[in-house]
Amino acid sequence: MSDNSLDLVIGAGSGIGHALIERWSREGSRPVLAVARSEASLAAVGALGVQTQHCDYSEVALAALAAQLQEQSSDITRLVICNGVLQGEGYRPERALNQLTTNAMQQVFEVNTFLPMRVLASLAPVLKRSEAPRIAVLSARVGSIGDNGLGGWYSYRGSKAALNMMLRCAALEMRRVNPAAKIMAYHPGTVDTPLSQPFQANVAPEKLFSPERAATALDTVMASLQADGELSYLDWRGETIPW
Repeated sequence: MSDNSLDLVIGAGSGIGHALIERWSREGSRPVLAVARSEASLAAVGALGVQTQHCDYSEVALAALAAQLQEQSSDITRLVICNGVLQGEGYRPERALNQLTTNAMQQVFEVNTFLPMRVLASLAPVLKRSEAPRIAVLSARVGSIGDNGLGGWYSYRGSKAALNMMLRCAALEMRRVNPAAKIMAYHPGTVDTPLSQPFQANVAPEKLFSPERAATALDTVMASLQADGELSYLDWRGETIPW
């Protein structure tokens, strides 16, 4: 482990992100940098004694973050991108074709697909020279084309499937520039966060995870990852999800 090793959480304001930062700060293996667009979220995780960085996730802001990490010769050991959205003001998961709107699709794809890929694109030079980075991006089981037997949720499913494809491309590229790197598309299960709350009534209590439990599972799966030049698509048990 280098003297400049660092754990990085993008989307520190999410339930899983906050719980993961809390877990890693207690662990104390290396410095933790928490990145979020909300000042309130940064204040909350900052109270845990970790470094914080405000970022609006624009290309300009992400370039500045990457430049800062490069200047510090940061060695990213673990990177988790937690950003995600299922619904928002004026739009909900679509159950039929006649519910599709351009505005909703754009908003969902922006957060679930484009934002994580902008993060990876910006941090690529840092990841390229990091010793053995482990990278987890929150995907979802419903992004699986092979596992889709119900339909519906067009934008959410589509944004996660698109994310998986782009992560696959990133894994192949990273294999060429840093064979020790490993990327994972991760399904955390149904976690008790604002994202899932409108849909929790149909979730069995034993299948609804606290953010703390979700963070523990993610940490465990990340620790098991081996660099193989492939994208892994895994759930919280570490089991492979069909593409």
